[in-house]
Amino acid sequence: MKNKLLLSVLAAFGLAAASSQAQTTTFVDVATLGDGVTVVTTGGTTKVDATVLTKNQRWTRDRVYILANNVIVPDNITLTIEPGTLIRAEQPWRASAANANPEAAATPADPGALVVARGGRLIAAGTSEAPIIFTSIDDPNVPGGVATIPPFENKGKTGGLNNERVLKTGYTTVSGTAGVGQYTISGGSLDTNVAKNYGTAWSTGPSAFSYEALWGGIVLAGKGTVNYGYTTAGYNANQSGDVVEPTVNATTGAVSGTRQGVQPIEGMSGFSAYMFGGGDVVNPPDDSGVLRFVSNRYGGYVIALNTELNSYSFYGVGRGTVLEFLEAWNNADDDFEFWGGDVSMKYALSLFCGDDGFDTDQGYLGTVQYLVQVQNNGNGAADGTTVSPRDAANYGDSLTENDGPEANNTAVPLSTYILANSTLIGRGYASARSWSNANPYAGPNFRDNGGARWYNSIIMDNPGGAVLITDRTSTGDATTAQANSSIGRYNGTRGSGGFDGAGRDITLTATSTGASDGPDGLFNNCWFFRNGLADSTAAYVTGKYASKAAFDAAYNNGSPAVGWDNASDSELFPAAHDRNGRGAQTDGNTNRANTASVIAALKAAANNNQFNVDPGLTVNPYTRVNGLNLIPSVSDAKNLTNSVIPAVRGLNSDANYVGAVRDSMWMKGWTLADTLGVFAGTQIVPEVLVSVNSLGQPVVTFAGDAGVKYVVEVSTDNKTYSKVVTRTATAGNNTVTDTARTVSSNPLFYRVIAL
Repeated sequence: MKNKLLLSVLAAFGLAAASSQAQTTTFVDVATLGDGVTVVTTGGTTKVDATVLTKNQRWTRDRVYILANNVIVPDNITLTIEPGTLIRAEQPWRASAANANPEAAATPADPGALVVARGGRLIAAGTSEAPIIFTSIDDPNVPGGVATIPPFENKGKTGGLNNERVLKTGYTTVSGTAGVGQYTISGGSLDTNVAKNYGTAWSTGPSAFSYEALWGGIVLAGKGTVNYGYTTAGYNANQSGDVVEPTVNATTGAVSGTRQGVQPIEGMSGFSAYMFGGGDVVNPPDDSGVLRFVSNRYGGYVIALNTELNSYSFYGVGRGTVLEFLEAWNNADDDFEFWGGDVSMKYALSLFCGDDGFDTDQGYLGTVQYLVQVQNNGNGAADGTTVSPRDAANYGDSLTENDGPEANNTAVPLSTYILANSTLIGRGYASARSWSNANPYAGPNFRDNGGARWYNSIIMDNPGGAVLITDRTSTGDATTAQANSSIGRYNGTRGSGGFDGAGRDITLTATSTGASDGPDGLFNNCWFFRNGLADSTAAYVTGKYASKAAFDAAYNNGSPAVGWDNASDSELFPAAHDRNGRGAQTDGNTNRANTASVIAALKAAANNNQFNVDPGLTVNPYTRVNGLNLIPSVSDAKNLTNSVIPAVRGLNSDANYVGAVRDSMWMKGWTLADTLGVFAGTQIVPEVLVSVNSLGQPVVTFAGDAGVKYVVEVSTDNKTYSKVVTRTATAGNNTVTDTARTVSSNPLFYRVIAL
């Protein structure tokens, strides 16, 4: 079997695997490909620069593209990036090269970032053989290695705007002017005697696991619904015209006046024409393009408190957009954050983020399947092989953050997304910080009237508890689950408003304005393992072990006693406490968390959740960052008898196993994580043949491994794929006839994925 994911199609397509580039490399400064715009911030001390693309463009794999500032894809412009293309970005301004914490920046910056504004489109459809890579300007761990690093090293702007580049030595200019526009260079060497330890040290040592905030990130802004500013009565379902954009100060970027239905893009202050996502477009679905087989490394940037660029930021992105096979590596803030919209995502990796791996806000209504998240272990040591040595300020927060609207917690559409078949691994037990820090480091965190339905997922190694469901007030119960309460969202079923509370039919359920088909908040067939084992200085977190030494003794004693890793309810579910987030309690009571009714719902027999049950993954509770095998070894985890994933919005309802992986480590072969040895296990990739029978129906034949589950999918545009069938294979050839289709003048594309 090939160690790559094979996309097999009726008509052959795709590119050969990306080979090491020749020593001669052509670089393109993207700032020369469009019009420049500049905003002078308050006081005139810092210029925030951006480049706006003025025509459709295609970036090709035979060049390396440099993002020196914010690059904006505006309305009616499409940027296409070929498979195998490398995009490098410059590091933002920071106080000094020695200051590794970007939060020290006192003014806005212009980090290299790619921002797709409303109406713009990004087609970044890589392949498993040739993924598209976004990374730091200095990262040597790419196809072609150091030859693809431009002739200057970006160490941060330490002495003003003209002191950020240090030339490497010995290179030859083949064409153009090095560092300006488009140019080609050959040879040269990087300075290895600097803090970043370029070259071999970065590729194999602690540097590969420690750097962050070396550029901005990828931003998509769509025209889907963002519920900020709406009320239950004030929203017109299935209609536009409700959006009210505020006034923006062109110099400072300050937002004033009424804001309804839009969300400012963090890091885009001052660029008023491009700074919002949202717009109420539901049918036809809004389409911002395709992100497929994209590896996004060392991104994110904290501009100011609560103003950050993430690895991937999605503002009101619609379900016409395709997000699948995405890697986020060592990002400074959140890895995947969704403000509203209803886009779906499959096969995504969140690895060692600085905050939350998966974050939802402002009425997100999409679906997520096959998400893998691994938090930093927080150790801070720099041996580079067993730990993720990150700065103390950015080593990961709650496992996920799930918010409703900040300003009006009853706004609709509600935050009610669906997540299925995901594996989420917390920070673990390597660091004493897991005990001494007041942060609970719990699993999924729901607040501000945020809710979601989670199915068939693994939540493990969260020191402060399995889940944290909180609220500001004492309102919200089984009959008023739409009230200002995440707790209430888990306690009952609403009698009106359909799935999203706004009465819109977005094919999530058959109901529209009537009763919802179940609670807005739900965990079903989720397995919780090794959670709540660390005590904390926070009074509301009472772990099983009072100290790291006690945990170490229990885990490392050679033959742990039965139940050493079992936590009680009081240890699994952090207790009521004062809120640290947006707004204090409003009813004079201590803010609630994990009430008895919520715990009862989570542990109800009908929901089939498993607590303190090992699914059989290979995950060391200390190291976290090497040798992870996510294939369950427990038979019951691989074959759920009561799986109830809904068959909506592209979800594979036949994925009747727990976690993001059943038989095949699908992240192998195309990710930096695989290159650096984070994942063990194997990927199963079948050889596939597509033929046509006498009725003109496509016949897909694939070589299967006995007992392995495969999904066969089809597309008419090589963009959006839908399930034909999910099948547990027999040894040898397996045949699937697509009886719903016949061969016509339109091409059909097929792929077979081992789950």
